[in-house]
Amino acid sequence: MADQANIENVDYANRDLPIETVKSSDGTTIAYEKSGTGPPVIIIGGGLNEKAMHAELAEGLSENFTVYNYDRRARGDSDDKRVGPYTVDIEIEDLAAVIEAAGGTANVFANCTGSMIAVPAAARGLPMTKLAMYEPPYSGPKVPPGYTEELMELLGQDKIKEAVSLFLKWDALFTEDEIEFFSTHPIWPAFEAMAHSMPYDSILSDDADRVPAEELSAITVPSLVLGGNKSPQWMKDMCQAVADGIPQGEYVTMDTAGHLMDDTLGAELLTKFFR
Repeated sequence: MADQANIENVDYANRDLPIETVKSSDGTTIAYEKSGTGPPVIIIGGGLNEKAMHAELAEGLSENFTVYNYDRRARGDSDDKRVGPYTVDIEIEDLAAVIEAAGGTANVFANCTGSMIAVPAAARGLPMTKLAMYEPPYSGPKVPPGYTEELMELLGQDKIKEAVSLFLKWDALFTEDEIEFFSTHPIWPAFEAMAHSMPYDSILSDDADRVPAEELSAITVPSLVLGGNKSPQWMKDMCQAVADGIPQGEYVTMDTAGHLMDDTLGAELLTKFFR
């Protein structure tokens, strides 16, 4: 399951911040906005997220931290020089490059499928001070057979609207009415602009058919799993299982949120945790 991008931030992108960049190991340019002062915090987006959609969270955290709010490859101001099949390893290398730009170690917050990058990265020992996640969608409902192939075919035929609709239906679990609503919402062009990144999150989700107990047990840093009290019960149970699987894990729910995080409360909780 992918996440809903933060629709409240569709017009929040212009923060008058310069775009800074770093090169990943394969030569891909990873772009980020840097704001605030203090210990570094890196924000990793989920499916159909780019940095503008976490701008309000970044601004809240910037009161106490230096925030690196980056575009994952193939979206926003980042490019994608990948050669060969997609694997999570290349996005772990992207994260490593941003951590290096932040001074060599950092606090990390990952939204939804971004957690599926952060968890193996932390398990492999990438230098993180603390790790926080919002509703990492392990063990979610499975997509139907042939879904990924159909998604790739639509993208190859440049049928972008149809591809985004398909992704929202099966990865984001939107209803037909919700898809129709978003198709006329100001955020839709941003969805379409990131469409070619959708297979990455689809692959991440498809590979995460269980809570990764071995990886979680290898995470040595304090970790916070956040979730929405309005989310479905399977998501709450999964968040608890993820937190329980990390030696220094904790699960906290937000009464004001479902799968779309409350950025104001999120910034408060993350500030308390990262401090």
